Amino acid sequence: MNSNASNLRLGLEDLLDDRDYLFRLIDTIDWDAQLDAVKAVLARNRAAADRVSSEISLLGERARTYAGPYHDHIIDEHVDAMYRSSYSDAAVSLSAIGMIVPMMESVFTQSFQALGAMYDAKAMEPPEHQRWKRAGGHEKRWNCQWYFDRNDEARNDIVRGIRQLSDAAGLTAHLPADMMDWIAAMLTYRNRMFHGGFEWSLQQRDQFEKLITQKKWEKYFESARTNDKPWIFYLRDEVIDNMPVRMGSILGGFGRFAKDLPFELIAN
Repeated sequence: MNSNASNLRLGLEDLLDDRDYLFRLIDTIDWDAQLDAVKAVLARNRAAADRVSSEISLLGERARTYAGPYHDHIIDEHVDAMYRSSYSDAAVSLSAIGMIVPMMESVFTQSFQALGAMYDAKAMEPPEHQRWKRAGGHEKRWNCQWYFDRNDEARNDIVRGIRQLSDAAGLTAHLPADMMDWIAAMLTYRNRMFHGGFEWSLQQRDQFEKLITQKKWEKYFESARTNDKPWIFYLRDEVIDNMPVRMGSILGGFGRFAKDLPFELIAN
């Protein structure tokens, strides 16, 4: 490459954000437009949840200060409002997890499939990793929904599959240190909410509470309780509000990863 071409390339790179380099993997999807749509819905849901919270606070204040003949009725209204809010809060969590996790899955799944196709087209081998040894020529080797265990068996396990394939491809180094923990927590919660609804079986509730303690996921989840046992699990407000930031970090990480791909892999 001559000096003029080199300078032109460096100049173009200065104009690009990290996530712009995603075009090297996928150039047919507008991830930023998707993320803007998610942000808009999350903002509307937050405003609605804040209104519910404000109404409950007003009812609580009336119940504390009103001393007239309808005192018991006002207390009942307050209790009913708090009960109903347990379900509205669950709906907010389900809506959030139902938007952000499919987008996250799509980024990982499609980007890795595109990367695998690039390696195959150039007859190149990816960086050395146990996943490639275990997978061999398996058709799912570039599918992050699949995990290859120490017995060289393929298992449909996206939680471990994303982490393993990210390590194997070299993506992990471009993501925040706690990103894989966040991804595992969000995927696990999504799976339970989508299959169990708002109110899971008693056994599933106990299992998830133990998992939260084991994984130190208290920073992500809280729960409404009955008889000192978990009833409904929610995403914490700050976790929901931070979802677009997390998704932006994933897109940026993939962009940095794509930017650093070997020249011989991306060259036409």
